[in-house]
Amino acid sequence: TQKKSCFLKLLYLLFMPFAVFMIVVAGFMNWIPFRVEIHSIIMIGTIFIIYLFFLKHNAFYASCKFMQDIANFKKELSDYIRKNLLEIGQTQKANASYGDFVKEYTADLRNENFSSVAAGIFPTLGILGTFISIAISMPDFSSQTSAVLEREISLLLGGVGTAFYVSIYGIFLSIWWILFDKTGLSKFEKVINSIKENTKKQFWNKEEIEQTYFQ
Repeated sequence: TQKKSCFLKLLYLLFMPFAVFMIVVAGFMNWIPFRVEIHSIIMIGTIFIIYLFFLKHNAFYASCKFMQDIANFKKELSDYIRKNLLEIGQTQKANASYGDFVKEYTADLRNENFSSVAAGIFPTLGILGTFISIAISMPDFSSQTSAVLEREISLLLGGVGTAFYVSIYGIFLSIWWILFDKTGLSKFEKVINSIKENTKKQFWNKEEIEQTYFQ
């Protein structure tokens, strides 16, 4: 059930970006009254494929994987506390850092490098795709007659109009990523802080050690 639940998290992350891409495709195929040029379809499709590679590094999915493994996390935390016990004045507590344990345990949940650049890379790719689309749709303006020149200008304006859909899609993906990433981080931090609160009496802190030594 938990595995199925995490797969649903991926579907949540995928649903709207895929739906928007399908709307753009439907416009290109003239299934809906929404004009889109082939170059914009290619650019948007490329950004969507790149989004798929980043998908598993979103905190919304990573936090679900952590919740799957919460029992093992607590078990390894108990072992970690036991291995680092320090007795001072007939009191035994772990002389170690809870934060260090969490950082080491969760290091493989997602690639932090990918997740940190994702929100910025999608708008950048969108702007790049827009410029490429404009460059592709740009006519050479070599015509001498005004009628042909007007037609080339209208083609340029039409191409520029659909080229901006690429930038819009990139910005949309960035907002979508940040929304779910912050939601996942919030949930993860809430669980981690709850466990920290429940186990804080099992860890020495600097003030306690100094106070016990003075006593």
